[in-house]
Amino acid sequence: MFKVGLVGLGTSNFELLKYIRKTYPEWNCFVSEQGEIPQERRIFLEKEEIEFEEGGHTEKLLESDSFIMSPGISPNSLIGKNVLNTGKPITTELEFALKELRKRKKGIFIGITGTNGKTTTVTMLGHILKESGLKTFIGGNIGVPLISAIYEDYDFYVLEVSSFQLSWFNSEEQLFHLSSVLNVAEDHLDYHNSFREYLLAKLKIVNLTSGYSILRNELTVEFDKLFTKNRVVPFSIRGETILSLKDGIMLFHKAQLELKKYIKAKHNIENALIAIALSHFLGLSIYDAFEKIAFYRYPDHRMSEIATIEGVKYIDDSKATNAHAVVKALDNFSPDNVVLILAGKGKNESYKELIERIRNLKKVIIIGKSLGLVEKLDCEIPFVIVDNMSQAVELAHKIARQGDVVLFSPGGASFDMYRNYKERGMDFIEKVNTLKEMVSSSR
Repeated sequence: MFKVGLVGLGTSNFELLKYIRKTYPEWNCFVSEQGEIPQERRIFLEKEEIEFEEGGHTEKLLESDSFIMSPGISPNSLIGKNVLNTGKPITTELEFALKELRKRKKGIFIGITGTNGKTTTVTMLGHILKESGLKTFIGGNIGVPLISAIYEDYDFYVLEVSSFQLSWFNSEEQLFHLSSVLNVAEDHLDYHNSFREYLLAKLKIVNLTSGYSILRNELTVEFDKLFTKNRVVPFSIRGETILSLKDGIMLFHKAQLELKKYIKAKHNIENALIAIALSHFLGLSIYDAFEKIAFYRYPDHRMSEIATIEGVKYIDDSKATNAHAVVKALDNFSPDNVVLILAGKGKNESYKELIERIRNLKKVIIIGKSLGLVEKLDCEIPFVIVDNMSQAVELAHKIARQGDVVLFSPGGASFDMYRNYKERGMDFIEKVNTLKEMVSSSR
């Protein structure tokens, strides 16, 4: 009997396991989880008489005929290397689901990757398509596994794709119709062996795409030999290419769209450029797409203005989990008006660009010591370390003056103190609202 080993039982693998049991009942499934399997998933495994192990991976797993990897498991980890060394077929939920859905020969698949801006661009494009009356699935790495779309037919599938997922892709099939690599900067260097390895994982998506791939002009120049030229559309943020930005205006062929009319944050103008360009390649009018962006609601914890207290704006950017995202956030403000709150677990980044940018800030407050940044700072940088969010918000309030901005843009993963960036963002919001009530009551 064919035995498939599921390495990890997170949300995506669990959804895929349920699909496999319905569709391929003849397969013998084996689940191997490094941690503890949640109770509701354990109940399912026992009911379906699926063999499993938890608390580590054993030789039983390696006896499988093929493997479905949880993307969070690095190919460079011990179990990742052991699975690779078997020489047996390996896939992920995303790759498996793409192949299953492509069998229907229905729907258009768009993959969007990059270091920052993926979720915004995915949901922005999804918004444009839905507002155009098209049945659209929005998912992938944003917490909605693609396999969950298998029970319906959609016109379009707009998918966020991570470097983790792409690292495990072995397919030579072109599974996406369109794609984009938004930007690439240092991130996840605790998962990838090097920045180049991370970069090449992102760029895999280009050769997995049958139609156009939109990516930064400098990447098309540096990695020209990796791509089929007629499928790559370069874009520039300096007005250098046929698809580009200049002073907040999108230039595309002879068209000009004043994106800054609807979009405040500079990095979101770049995201809108990609969403509108992809809309064009999907057959929509760029002018209609532009107008629909006016009614787009940004995902939470991304440059969200929470409150204004005594003339100071408090901004939640908890989704900024790497240094590049913080730099992009700082682009929107005058540095001497910013009190920046950093936090989280570092990812072996160099922080070179971020360090230069924070030199001129009013103050830098760092929560905890997990970020790995403090050791790289010099005495000229105005920083202070605190223990928790309450102390950070209280200190920021004491330092900031009317016209200033308190920017919570952590620059690290949330797992040092929180379950995820959403919980971290909600903690910041709660502390700011408490501060607001306290200030109001003292008047």
